[in-house]
Amino acid sequence: MNSSWRWRIVFAGFAALSLGGGLSGCGNSPHGDADGQPDGASAFADPVRAQCAVRSPLRRVGAGLDSSGRLEAPLPVALGTASGSCRDNEQFRFGSGLYDVTGVVAYTGGSGWESPTQVFRGLHQRQYARAYAIESPCNGKRLMFVSVDIGLMYGSLRLGVLDAIAADPALSGVYTADNLMLSATHTHSGPAGYSHHEAGNVLHLGYDADVYNAIVNGIVGAIRLAHANLAAHPEPAPIRLAVGELLDTNINRSEPAFLQNTEAERREFLDSRGEPIQVDKRVVQLNLVRDDGSAVGIVNWFGVHPTTIGPTQHFVSSDNKGYAALGFERVMRTRYEAVPGPDSFVAAFAQTDEGDSSPNLFIEQFPHPDPARGGGADDFESNAIAGTKQLARALELYAQGEPLSGPVDYRQFHVQMNQVEVTDPVVLAGLRHPAALDATSKRTCNAALGSSFPAGAEDGPSPLGVEGITCASSPDLIAASVADFTALSTFHLPTTLVSTLLLCNADTLPLLGLDCQAEKPVLLPLNLGESAGGALDGTLQPLGLTANFEPAVLPFQLFRIGNLAIVGLPWEVTTMSARRLRKNVLEVLAPTGVDTVVIAGLANDYVHYLTTREEYASQQYEGASTVFGPWSLAAVQQETRKLAVAMRDGVALAAGPTYPRVTPVLRRPPYLASDVALAGFGSLVTDVPATAAPGETIRAEFAAGHPRNDLKTQSSYVYAERQTANGSWEVVAQDRDPELFYEWNPALPSPLPIDPPVIGPSTAAAIWHIPPNTPPGTYRLRHEGAARTSPLSALQPYEGVSSAFTVAGPVAECP
Repeated sequence: MNSSWRWRIVFAGFAALSLGGGLSGCGNSPHGDADGQPDGASAFADPVRAQCAVRSPLRRVGAGLDSSGRLEAPLPVALGTASGSCRDNEQFRFGSGLYDVTGVVAYTGGSGWESPTQVFRGLHQRQYARAYAIESPCNGKRLMFVSVDIGLMYGSLRLGVLDAIAADPALSGVYTADNLMLSATHTHSGPAGYSHHEAGNVLHLGYDADVYNAIVNGIVGAIRLAHANLAAHPEPAPIRLAVGELLDTNINRSEPAFLQNTEAERREFLDSRGEPIQVDKRVVQLNLVRDDGSAVGIVNWFGVHPTTIGPTQHFVSSDNKGYAALGFERVMRTRYEAVPGPDSFVAAFAQTDEGDSSPNLFIEQFPHPDPARGGGADDFESNAIAGTKQLARALELYAQGEPLSGPVDYRQFHVQMNQVEVTDPVVLAGLRHPAALDATSKRTCNAALGSSFPAGAEDGPSPLGVEGITCASSPDLIAASVADFTALSTFHLPTTLVSTLLLCNADTLPLLGLDCQAEKPVLLPLNLGESAGGALDGTLQPLGLTANFEPAVLPFQLFRIGNLAIVGLPWEVTTMSARRLRKNVLEVLAPTGVDTVVIAGLANDYVHYLTTREEYASQQYEGASTVFGPWSLAAVQQETRKLAVAMRDGVALAAGPTYPRVTPVLRRPPYLASDVALAGFGSLVTDVPATAAPGETIRAEFAAGHPRNDLKTQSSYVYAERQTANGSWEVVAQDRDPELFYEWNPALPSPLPIDPPVIGPSTAAAIWHIPPNTPPGTYRLRHEGAARTSPLSALQPYEGVSSAFTVAGPVAECP
């Protein structure tokens, strides 16, 4: 991290946004207007910053991997219009809000990587919840959509948020489970341990109440701000929907599975080279601007995994989607101080069908963990590349689009996913699998992970397994034994023989309810016989089995905002699965005026992946993680169609079984405060140099306390500050900004993501990668923290300040 040359290209897109500067010699963008500015540049608080991002050379990394092509299939039925009082409605009331959800950034591990060897000890980019309240005056209906910079949106979070809303007089009765959608961006570098079911905590050594509370409180904080912002601006205005294409930003990481889909279906989406498009290149964006020009925010959907920062890193980060969001908010000079009422721009880069979509464009040439897999010299440079591409495209789409037309509406219910039989004739008629994969009864069964699950995906493969382990129709015990011997010699799990003898014979154990897993060798059952409310059915209760590992009762949700429909599902949905789901919803809702459908993945809960029947058969990582069996997608299509039909017909739906409320059993050992600082907390340990040049990296280190003592919510652990003409200091960067790192270094580090019994002395470093366009002046680094010398001692807030230093040297405009 001391190699300043690596950071020159990173700040081609972002550092120019940090302290201003013009543009020189950056080349022309294929988008925007004639002078290289994004369309509608005058709408930006800082059009120069926007221009620098749009013309960033980072956008050229991987150029030519993709060519333009079809974004969506033709409407399956004729497009109609909304009916009733909302028939020609183009007016909506709306508000936005954002709030910090960053949890414990030390001695925790990443939610998504699920690696017990990853130990966080610092912060790259803060995590935020971004909320949007939207109402149609024509029918008085309102919804709340929230995108959250976290890895997985467990149902425990949803219940916690709903409980807080019910207890809030201003929110209760306005927002319920029906009209509140919570969607995770899926960053893999956020603290884990916040599920009330055990599966989400087991590899992180237990439930962490501090992380859970930080996320729930932050989501509720964002909702309150969005609600207050709408209330303060009752005048309606149009919301514009812009749809565009983003190339050279994502690849299909599970091509062997994708190629199992029929050739005819794969060729429904072709690029200009006549090649099938293997991942969604479509960007869907809502632009929320009031009639007086006041900017409220955007909601941008693009399907790509936030996995540019890998599990070998030790910094909490919101990854590439957080990078893009923070970049747009910098362009708009967003205020983060959470004042209810006034407009402050909120940019959500939300998640959609990313199940098989990776940002690591060169992973075939440079397999994980090689940082070059993302196009950069290290993970953070790759993150800037992926983030800048999404940011720049969003800036271009900001002044584009057509007004949404129609009502606000919503439907939501719970489904007992391990007990669904597919009987919908429309869904059955649309299945495209070969006859060899068919079954007379198409039903789901108890959830289970397959033998390929421990292998992980290409973005972060594990040494504990291999992909593609399937159940052979004629078991070869000798071959299985040889395969397992080979696996042991290469430090993989020897699962082939076990799969052949037992895991592929789950139908011989009918009490387990796993007899419909087909090609999947069952490695880990997740909810044996769970019924509504988290209880076990009568068959399994005598066995004493618990139902607390993962839920089987899951939320399905459908939002409508004018001609846009948003399908909220708790899965990571693969590209082809999403295409089928969107088609099903459009068939139902197009006659009412809906012409665009977005799948909001990882919404309201989390239950792994959703693959097609064909993809499932290959048992890659994603298929092994399609937990309810081979007919999961058909079941989801059926239940989603019920939502769409109910919305079309204007009828209510039964709520379905009660979502289980459970209490986490496995818990982290308690944190025992025991900070030590011989020279005093905040004292300077390593100082900055006297001078530095733009583009260089400097650091200051201070005697510190454990970050768990104070999460610095809505604040920062570290600051880069510039001295003004009157001698005061102004903040130019803090720990949400990707150029300023906070790193905590204990003298007695733990090899696992858990606090040791004794913390002892530690230091906190402020590491500033000085943007190449930083103007000359006097600067300093500052650290704020809190210490506690024992569990019974009082909290001691402290501050540490470096010596002043001079930044001097050539100043780039757009490096």
